Order: sequence, then structure tokens, then C-alpha cells
Amino acid sequence: EGLQKTGITINRIPRISDMDNKLKEIGWRAVPVRGFLPPTIFMQFQSHSVLPIASDMRTVNHMTYTPAPDIVHEAAGHSPIIADQSYSEYLKNYGEAASKAISSQQDHTIYMSIRLLSDIKENPNSTKDDIFNAEKSLEKSLENNRCLSEASYLSRLNWWTAEYGLVGDINNPKIFGAGLLSSVAESFNAIFGDVKIIPLTLDCINYSYDITEQQPQLFIAKDFEHLNDVLNEFKNQMAYKIGGIESISKGIESKTVCTFELDTGLQISGVPTEVFGIQEEFYRFSGPVQLCYKNNELDGHGGGYHTDGFSSPLCSNLIINQLQEAPINEKINIIFNSGINLEGVIKNKIYDSSKLLVVSFNNCKITKGDKILFNPDWGPFDLACGNSVVSVYGGPADIKSYLDFMNIELPNKVKPKYLTKYSESEKLLINLYEKVESDKHKLGDNNEELRLIIDKLDTSFQDYWLLRFELLNILNPDKDSDLISKLKSQIDNISKENYDLQNSIQRGLNRIFS
Repeated sequence: EGLQKTGITINRIPRISDMDNKLKEIGWRAVPVRGFLPPTIFMQFQSHSVLPIASDMRTVNHMTYTPAPDIVHEAAGHSPIIADQSYSEYLKNYGEAASKAISSQQDHTIYMSIRLLSDIKENPNSTKDDIFNAEKSLEKSLENNRCLSEASYLSRLNWWTAEYGLVGDINNPKIFGAGLLSSVAESFNAIFGDVKIIPLTLDCINYSYDITEQQPQLFIAKDFEHLNDVLNEFKNQMAYKIGGIESISKGIESKTVCTFELDTGLQISGVPTEVFGIQEEFYRFSGPVQLCYKNNELDGHGGGYHTDGFSSPLCSNLIINQLQEAPINEKINIIFNSGINLEGVIKNKIYDSSKLLVVSFNNCKITKGDKILFNPDWGPFDLACGNSVVSVYGGPADIKSYLDFMNIELPNKVKPKYLTKYSESEKLLINLYEKVESDKHKLGDNNEELRLIIDKLDTSFQDYWLLRFELLNILNPDKDSDLISKLKSQIDNISKENYDLQNSIQRGLNRIFS
């Protein structure tokens, strides 16, 4: 049902445009991408019900498992399960949560290491040393990640559900994780191997994972509604839900772009660096900083203006009312409950309807006792109006306006070298594949033609197992036993260096000749 609803057939590589047309009917869209996307961008897509689909196709050498996302992973893995309404809601819910998660500088380093390893493993020109060095780089990045961020924990939840999740009865598990569904070898091991299966709880976020190895344990949900229960349990602990000093501290610790949202709805986005006082009395961001309301950047308050940073004390309702009543160009002296003192001349005010959001000052000086928090020599001062920080979340409030200031590593822009000309040998191999595919029924009754194809394989393509496997689907066990034995022996010899491939082929042969 899922394959039908998402425009996927089992006998050809799907067209992303076809998938997009079908996904539209169930409230989703599809967009083509290359390789790993930065997590921030991927989650933005998913939270808006858009499925990024890797346009690459794995090589036959990586048939049982691909180190890089490809269209098999997306089409056979993610897409069909989206047809289930409960799972679809989980993905959107997860995307919304993950797009709010606070990440860390180390998360970015790990992402770059994973992407490098993925690209190197998928590149046929990579050497063993290239792969070894990339693996060591990833190991080092993971070892240095001693303080896990919200984004790290959510990535683990995603891994153990959307990528490697099981669902149903623990004694009769079903696969729904895309990583399993698109891996011939690991999907078999998940059901019939010695993988430990654990009932899904939020504790799964305490289990790390290794993208280069098959998983030693998997988690099973009772049903897709269960996924949302676990996700919501985590969401209720996130900084964007809690706010206050605890969440502010998480933002400062991350050393990445975060957004503070005040009770008035004003949003301050940048890298938070300090908070003063027992509670959140005065906070500071390094630049560039943007000020927003309802996720739209306020005119004149983008990263280009607040290039050197931003700071502000929190205001009581009494102070906000005092500022509302004070006219422009009036010199004002405000003493905050925390003991902070502000002196300055009101230059401008920004409202939303009757709600005061920002008050700008000239000749402004802010002190607390002997400590100078803002000096008039630093230029105009912009006071963010709000009683409290009610939410702290990762990324800027208006990402479109702030993107030029972000340290986001965009997908690799180096395009692959597409094959535009075939050698004579490649042309012959393609012709053989086409002949077998188009003449399956005729070939089944034409022993002489089959022998000619096998002779060409023996002469020119001794190391190609896949076409030989296709021929075994055509041969008749009652009258072609000699050819079947020959092909089986050849395939076994070709695949003996790859344990997973050999086992996967053997399972396929058992299915053909059962």
C-alpha cells in the first residue's frame, strides 16, 4: 500500500517527480538532494512535510548496504511508511522538535566527519588509507563529544526509530526503519540474527550508534502512536518548552546560534555568551544578532546592524509601562529590580499593535554597582522588552534573513563526473542486461540463446555476479541443471570475499529454488 501511495515500483529506479506527485495526495512533497544534508536544513524540510530524497544510486558493490544516502534508502525505506498517518505525524512532530533543538559546535564537527566518511566510502577511487583516515577522524570527533546536546539525543532517537526501528510484537517484529529496509543484509539479521531487541522507551537516547557497523541492538515500538509518546516525553524536557535560566545555560554551553524568546514574543537570535544574576537579569550575545517577532526579522535589526552583538536586561511590566508613556527624545533613568541602572535618551520604539517590543536609546549607560554593562561609547542601545525568557531553541528565528551569517556547511557542490561515453565492453554488458530483461519469457524456452549469453559472460565478464543471478531466475531446474550448477558455482566464487553479499545471494538462491 505504501509503495502504491508514494509512486514506487519494484522493477525500476523511481522518478522523484512521480514520487512528488503521489506524495502530494497524502500531504507531503519530495525534493531531490545529494548526499547528507546538514541536520538543520534536513529538519526544516521534514517539519514542513517535505521529504529530501538523495538522487544518487548505490553501486552494485554496495548492494547490501550503502555508506551514503541513496534513492533506494529513501524510496524503499522512508517513503512507503509515510503512507501510515500515525507515522507521518511522528515524522512531522519529530521535524518540528529537531528544528528547535539546541546543537553544539561538536555536532557540526561530527556531521562533517560523517559526511566525509560517507563520500570517501562511496567513491570508487578512494584508497584503504583514505577510508581508514576518515574513520579515525570520525572516531576522534565522537570521542571529543563529551557533553551531548539536545540535537545529539534527538539524532539517537531518530536513528533507533525512523532509521533502525522495529514495530509490533517483540516475538514477531516488523521493520519500519529506512536504514533496515534498504539494507539487504542488516534487515535479515534484524529479524533472524542475534540482534538484541529492546522495548522502546526514552532510554534509547542513551545508546550511541556507529554508522559504519551493523547495530548490536534495536528498539521495538508497540505501534506508531508509541513513537509520538516517547518523542513527546523528550520534547517536554527541551529548552524551547522550559525556558528560564536552565535553558539559557544550555544555549550558552552550546556555543552555537540560538534564539531567546521573551514573554512578549520578541525573539533574539545569535550566539548567547553570558547571563548575569541569580536569575536571568541581564544576558549577552556575540554578533551577528537579529531581533524578530513571529519569526520575521524586525526592520533595521538584522545581523548587519547588530554585527558586534546584543545585550539587554529583562524588564518588569512596571518598567515597560513607564517606557510606553515616556516620549521620544526624553532622557530617562530606570532602576531595575535586580539593581541594574539604565540612563539614556529614548531614540525610537517598535510596537506590534499596542505591544512594546524594542526601545532604542542614545547616550545610554547601563551599570550594576561598579560594573559597566553598556557604555555610551559603544553606540545606540536597544532594550528588548520582556519579563522573562520563556523559550530557548537552536537556530535563528528568521533563518532566511540570517542564513548568510550562519556557519552552515552546505551540501557538497562538487558535482559527480557523469558517465557520458561507454566503452565497447560496457556497451556489451548493457546489451546483455537489456536482452535478459526484455526477453525473459523467450529466453526461458531458448536454451541455445541462454548458453550464448553465459559464454559471453565467461569470456568478458568473469567478475560480474548480478547478471548470472538474473539468469538463474530464468533457467528451468528440470532441464538446465548443468547451467544452474555452473552459474551457482561462479557466483559463489565471485562473492566469497564479501560475507554479507554471499549470504544475501544465498538467501536469494534459496528463494528461487525452494
